[in-house]
Amino acid sequence: MERKRIIIATTNNLVSDNRVAKLALTLEKLNFDVWLIGRQWPEGDIPENRSGRFFRFRLWFNKGPLFYISMNIRIFIFLIKHRAHRFVAVDLDTLAACVLAGKLKKTLVVFDSHEYFPEAPELQHRPFKKKIWLALEHLFIKGIYARITVSPGIVKIYKDKYNLDFLLVRNVPMSQKEIPGIRKTSGNPVVYYQGALNLGRGLENSIRAMCLLPNYEMMIVGGGDIADKLKLLVIEMGLTERVTFVGKVPFENLQTYIQKAHVGLCLLENIGLNYYYSLPNRIFDYPLAGLPVIATDFPDIRTVVSEYETGLLLDNLNPANIASAIRQACENAELREHWATTLPKAALQLSWENEINDCLKLFT
Repeated sequence: MERKRIIIATTNNLVSDNRVAKLALTLEKLNFDVWLIGRQWPEGDIPENRSGRFFRFRLWFNKGPLFYISMNIRIFIFLIKHRAHRFVAVDLDTLAACVLAGKLKKTLVVFDSHEYFPEAPELQHRPFKKKIWLALEHLFIKGIYARITVSPGIVKIYKDKYNLDFLLVRNVPMSQKEIPGIRKTSGNPVVYYQGALNLGRGLENSIRAMCLLPNYEMMIVGGGDIADKLKLLVIEMGLTERVTFVGKVPFENLQTYIQKAHVGLCLLENIGLNYYYSLPNRIFDYPLAGLPVIATDFPDIRTVVSEYETGLLLDNLNPANIASAIRQACENAELREHWATTLPKAALQLSWENEINDCLKLFT
């Protein structure tokens, strides 16, 4: 019997998109034929053991309006050339191509909103571009079969704006047979960050906080728009011996780095609803690695960190406050003993296999 095909469309290079990879693996286990669309920039090889069949486009433009237009044209042409049981539009920047192709091909579209795109930090001071994205959202969001997203706050935004129901599927990790315990702190504790190096991630002040923590080291895993700016800041602060930039790595290799750390950072600035109602995957990844988190006290983040007792919450991201929280997380023996119990419990409960279960009916 021929397998039903699911085509998942993104505008990233698919190397570090853990959520898309988890969805592809889950669907493949259910005997779907999974195809994934992305772009061939920035450079990076997809690990051989990934589920699905990959199609990555080279484009003349890699940012700005011409990138989004050309990428959607390529996605649209690809989709109308191939039959599928479902198209999956990952985020608003692929929705137009998927909806238009879906109408022509009579293929149902599932919208997987990884963030609330019109409130992205990059659009906060660009009202014209923001209006364009809002217009595209208004035009295409109602013409789709099903909708899922990553946080309760974004579910509420869509409900309030369009009276549309989104299914909540948080970006929790896949379960593991063995869960590492919390690591004992040494004379040189390691502060860890994984994720995009973009505006509003609290990285500048986190680096400045290291000046107040002379015995500490910091490891930054990821890449992004402000990577060069952060590296210059490290040089200016005289921290080159204690702050390490690892760069982008496939998510399968993150354990190599996270196992060396003692506390993880997830510090977002309030520069739009996209961040305010975000629920980053590292909030869930850190407990699975035996790592307490220092996180911003935003509503959806607060719910998880407080309910599962996985770390500390900050409402002030000045360097002194960050440094104080890092010191408490690494040097308070009673607190770390408590986390030694709560982190594994959280990791067991917050698993992708449990989270995705209600969503699978959308693909049958």
